[in-house]
Amino acid sequence: MKLPVLRSALLALLFTPCADALENKVLLIGIDGLQYEKIGSNHTPNFDRLFLSKAYTGGLSKTQTQQKTKSGPGWATILTGVWVNKHQVPSNDSGLANNAYRSLYRYIAEHDASAHIASFSTWGPIHSQFFRRDLTLMKQRSEGGSDDDNLNKALATLNNDSADFVFLHLDEPDAVGHALCFGSAYNKAVEDADKRLGKLLDAVEAKERKGENWLVMVTTDHGRTPIVGCHHGEQTEPEKTIFIASNKRLNKEFSSKAVNPANTDFSGLYGYPAQTAIVPTILSFMGIETGVQAGFESTSLYGDVGIRKLNYANKLFTWLDEAHAPTRVYRNNQLLETLPAGVSQWQDSAPTSGINDYSFEQQGVYVGYRVTELNLTAAHQWHNTKSYFFSEDARYWRYDTLLDKTDDGYPVAVTDGNWPGLAKYAEQIQASFYKDRNTVYYFLSTGQYLSYDVQNDRVRTGYPKAIDNSSWPGLAAYANKITATLRWTSDKVYFFLNDGRYLRYDLGDDRVDSGYPKAINDSTWPGMGDYASKISAALKWNSTRAYFFLDDGRYLRYSITLDKVDPGYPKVIDNGTWPGLQ
Repeated sequence: MKLPVLRSALLALLFTPCADALENKVLLIGIDGLQYEKIGSNHTPNFDRLFLSKAYTGGLSKTQTQQKTKSGPGWATILTGVWVNKHQVPSNDSGLANNAYRSLYRYIAEHDASAHIASFSTWGPIHSQFFRRDLTLMKQRSEGGSDDDNLNKALATLNNDSADFVFLHLDEPDAVGHALCFGSAYNKAVEDADKRLGKLLDAVEAKERKGENWLVMVTTDHGRTPIVGCHHGEQTEPEKTIFIASNKRLNKEFSSKAVNPANTDFSGLYGYPAQTAIVPTILSFMGIETGVQAGFESTSLYGDVGIRKLNYANKLFTWLDEAHAPTRVYRNNQLLETLPAGVSQWQDSAPTSGINDYSFEQQGVYVGYRVTELNLTAAHQWHNTKSYFFSEDARYWRYDTLLDKTDDGYPVAVTDGNWPGLAKYAEQIQASFYKDRNTVYYFLSTGQYLSYDVQNDRVRTGYPKAIDNSSWPGLAAYANKITATLRWTSDKVYFFLNDGRYLRYDLGDDRVDSGYPKAINDSTWPGMGDYASKISAALKWNSTRAYFFLDDGRYLRYSITLDKVDPGYPKVIDNGTWPGLQ
């Protein structure tokens, strides 16, 4: 890491906050795909003018916050202050960012309708895809072109106009990295980016000499693949490593790596600032208050420090409490509890199903975390490469079994628009299975069932019907006990009951096989004995394996070939095991 020059330090010491928020101005510079380590190994005198810290992107690996180290998710986080489970930009091909989490542009415009906002992006999708709703808020903007084109537009704005917030995206290091990997061309792109940075810093310092007060922040969206640096997108330490730089001295979250965060993966990378810190830092500097509803997932790097390194694992929240101040805990914007100073962990004693947004406030600073209590009730295949999952809060997921990930835009609510005839029963679904290309069956908590017409895409007329000995011979006595179904090989279907037993149904003979129900144990279902009463859904993946989903957020992989649970299970359902199923 390079040391800031004395002049920057002196400017920082002279800095005092202004009463009027928009007397404080911000320049945010994003340099796409610039590897942190390459700043230190190349001639970058203008980065030397800044305070610089290693930081991280990609969310917390194997949690609901995990996101690809791609440009789309990265820039969405940089401009919203939240991870993918909130901004909902999982890939470069995604559409609009989730409007429930405002962009920097919108926060500033809503605070002051007369604010002069400018945004120049060499990579067009930042404007044209993810934040298209916000284009009308920008008094000046551009998308596409070259880095020098957009640099000159940003410089013209800084030199000639009274801008309040300027965002500039530069793309050259990423483009060169993809084309040629690490090497002399990439090093030149880094040094060229530094030269552009120098011109911007000169323009800002000229404005400061006229009495204006500017915060400059510089960052990147992602790192690059280990050693060669050609690409990015995965959860490796180099790809997750980014940087945050500033012309101002910032607080302890920026300047002091947390040496003992709860999650020590990636050589302690999570002890550094998060990409999510950029938005709250800018808003705090500009004096724009946000409150509990913002959901920012990092404390600000400017001003008072809230709780640091909030972590969620095994249903327990932990954090670093270095301020030794009371902490107020909110769920879905409602105050639940006030914890005394010194307390650094908390567990929700009565979590509700579905999406819960938690926020922890200390010293007026809010740090948020979204937890989805994933209570799956049913899962089934479809006649193509998709599978569907349903939860007790009437949402569903479409899962691509070839790409092994949830399709973009899911989960969504079950409605009569997407599942004609199913919406009014969505909260009653207890189990389901795909019979064939014509029919899916849904079993309800009321002891009834639905027959869904796959080809015509709707519930058949006359349903629901009672589960009785005419419709499902041998199943009537267990109609209110069904918790999961599993379409097996040939014509067999297994019905799992909430009392730890199961039935085997023969679709060819159209009846429950004799000798059932039987107990679920390690003789009948090897490896499942300890989970007999925890099964909430089941899915046949292919002819060799099936999955059982448990009511505690874990799952089992079952080998149909070997007729037993595979070693190493259960595992937690997260973005590493079931991408997007949250």
